Amino acid sequence: MDGDPFQFLSGISPWWWVAVASVLGAIEVVTFSFFLIWPALSALGVALLLWIFPEMSGSTQLMWFALTAIGFTVAGRQVVFAYRPTSDRPNLNQRGAALIGRTAIVIDGFAGGGAGNVTVDGIRWRGRLVENAPRPSPGDILDVVDADGMTLVLEVASDR
Repeated sequence: MDGDPFQFLSGISPWWWVAVASVLGAIEVVTFSFFLIWPALSALGVALLLWIFPEMSGSTQLMWFALTAIGFTVAGRQVVFAYRPTSDRPNLNQRGAALIGRTAIVIDGFAGGGAGNVTVDGIRWRGRLVENAPRPSPGDILDVVDADGMTLVLEVASDR
């Protein structure tokens, strides 16, 4: 025993690394995680290195796989995020966030600064007041300043 715990990888065919890359790529295609593509590319790189240097030890193969997987993941995620498409409607699937900057009319609630109900364009919404905001009365107009999920964060309208 020579002390290499990955001795079983020594002398394998590069096609084993191609198979690992294929499995990782297939899982990526099914899950759309944009994460497994980078280790898959790394496995292809190790297959290429093993084809060029067939006497590479198992530990060296795994070292190259780990280092290139980390490098590809870091570089790849930066590229993906740098070229991420922007939308002309960024709040399309965030209904509460799409209302930021709009005005709301108080229906009821807000006892002691708690939650209450408001309407925006005739649609009822749950709302809560910003910290230290005065308690509004039904019919008062509030500004939507933020959204916490489907709860609107409100403050007293500044121009009223």
